[in-house]
This record gives sequence, C-alpha cells and structure tokens, in this order.
Amino acid sequence: MLTLEQDLSLDALLANAWRSLEEGARNRKHVFHLGVVATVRGDAPSVRTVVLRKAIAETRTLVFHSDKRSEKIAELRANPNVSWLFYDPNLRVQLRLAGVATLHFDDELADLQWKNSKLTSRRCYISLPPLTKLDKAASGLPEWLLHRIPTLEESEAGRENFAVVETRIHSLDWLWLNSTGHRRARFVWRDGELDASWVAP
Repeated sequence: MLTLEQDLSLDALLANAWRSLEEGARNRKHVFHLGVVATVRGDAPSVRTVVLRKAIAETRTLVFHSDKRSEKIAELRANPNVSWLFYDPNLRVQLRLAGVATLHFDDELADLQWKNSKLTSRRCYISLPPLTKLDKAASGLPEWLLHRIPTLEESEAGRENFAVVETRIHSLDWLWLNSTGHRRARFVWRDGELDASWVAP
C-alpha cells in the first residue's frame, strides 16, 4: 500500500489499493486477507469478518464464501447492498468499499470456488445450520468430523450449503491516518465512468 511519504497520484493510489486487495485474496498472511462486510438487516446494519477469496481490479469485484443457510445470505436476498472495510494498522490505511452483491449457489462460479476450496474449508459446510440452538458450546460439526478433516468424497456433503457472494464495487474510499493531518481520496464509478478526487478527511 502506498503512503503519502511518496509522490502520489490518484491513479497510482487506486491501482495500489486494488493490488493490495488482490494480494490479500491470494495470501492468508496479508493484512487484507480478512475484511469486514456489512449488510442490511431490516433497517439496521449487520457486520461480520469474512475471508477475502478473490479480488479482481478489472471488474471491480470482491468475493467471499458463505453458508447458504446463514443470516447474511437471507439479508442479501432482501437487500443486495454491501459495504467492505479493510485496515492496515502498520500503514494506518483504511479502505472502505461499497457495491452490490450477486449470490451464486449452483452456477459455474460457485462450482469453481468449491472445487478450489481446501478440505478444511469445506468441513465448515457440513455443520448444523447457523444459529441452531445447542445444549453447550460446540462447533456444530457431526461427531465423525470432530477430530479430523473430511476426505474429498465426504466433503461433498457440504456442497449444497455452499454459497459465493460476489460484490461489484461502485465506490472506494481511501483514508490515511496521520498525526500531522489525515488524507482521504474518494473513487466513485457512475455508468462506467470514474470520478476520482482528494476530499477532506
């Protein structure tokens, strides 16, 4: 991620923001590998941390996986507007992105993402439905999966509960926090045209 100690242009800043997101999707140790996603529940916000699975600058797309039975999927069915938040504590840079989500269950994208999922990730989708009440704190996994990873064949039991959420981004807000004065840039796409500007923090 660029900082203002360097000679920044808005174009360079935007390109670097997307490179950081793409690296976050590829590298589980990158600070952007986990992001916060906000949806709308009725008339209130609903937030959670998700794993960034894919970022594509050319199409302004961010992707995460979810259990089809989860609340966030129900929320997105009712209102597809999504906000993302990423923060780099070392550079003190915050990214906020907003867009519209498309849900994928049984299409080519969902099949590809499932095929590329590790067995440890597939294991999550074999559990009880989210929010199932339990007698005590537990994972919700079946007894036979409590202490091992499923085989490839066994993992296919989770495919019916697997969903991919793809967000097409229409705005990106970049904020650099600094004791001498913050800096902020705003990028908004309208009808395919980009409006980019420095704005007051």
